[in-house]
Amino acid sequence: MKEDHMRNGQLKPGYNVQIGTENQFILSYSLHPRPTDTRCLQPRMEKARQILGKLPQTVIADAGYGSEENYAYLEKKEIQAVVKYGSYHKEKSKACKENVGKIENWTYTETEDTWMCPARQTLYFRKESKEIVESGYEIRKRHYRSESCEGCPRREGCTKAAGNREVVVSLERLRYQKLAREILRSKEGHTLTVRRMTEPESVLGQLKNNRGFRRFLLRGMEKVTPQVGWLSLAHNLLKQATNDQKRKAAIPQ
Repeated sequence: MKEDHMRNGQLKPGYNVQIGTENQFILSYSLHPRPTDTRCLQPRMEKARQILGKLPQTVIADAGYGSEENYAYLEKKEIQAVVKYGSYHKEKSKACKENVGKIENWTYTETEDTWMCPARQTLYFRKESKEIVESGYEIRKRHYRSESCEGCPRREGCTKAAGNREVVVSLERLRYQKLAREILRSKEGHTLTVRRMTEPESVLGQLKNNRGFRRFLLRGMEKVTPQVGWLSLAHNLLKQATNDQKRKAAIPQ
C-alpha cells in the first residue's frame, strides 16, 4: 500500500492479511478490512479454530496485538500469550526508568488502593469510570489524585498540569502487562520471540518478495480470500518439496 502510482495520494482498496505459521508452514490465514492489527487477533484465532479444529496453546505476536482486550481474550481461552505491548521496548530505556511521571515507576499498595510516586506523595482513589471500545469490550479505569503536590521538588519532571497530580489507570491492563513482561523476559519467552522473526516474517517475505505477490487480482473479501488460500497452499507445497530435497541430500549414499 506504500506505492502511489498516480502520485495524488488516492485512497486504494486494501486488505489486512493475517497468517499463522509453524516451522514456516502456513497453518491458517484470514483477511480483515482493518489497517491495524489490534482488532484482528480475536477473529484471527476463531478462524484458526475453524481450520485446525482447535485453538493454539501459545500465541507469539508483536506489540500491534498487545491490547487489554486481546490479553483478556487469550487468558479466557487459556492460551499462553507471548505478546508484546506498545511500550515494552521503550520502558527498558534509562530515560523511561528515570521518568518520575510514569506510573510504571510508582508503587501500588493493593490493600489501601493507593499509589506512591517517587517523591513519596500518595495518590488516593477518587472514582471509577468505564470505557466501552468499538468491539463492546469494557475497560474499567480508576482515578487517583494526590492530596498536595505544592512545593514538590520533582514536580516539573512529573507533570505540566496545574493543581495536584491525577492519574487514570486500568489495573487490569497493568496486570496483563506484568504477566507479559515476565514471560517475554524469561528464557522461554526470549526463545519464542526470536523464533517469530524466522516464522511469519520470513514467510511473508517469501510471498511478497520471492513470489512477487504484492497485489490482489480481484476485489472483495469473497474473491480475495480464496486467492490467499491458493497462495498459502502453493507456499506449503513448495516448502515441503524443499524440505524433502534437503532430507534426501542429507542421506549418506
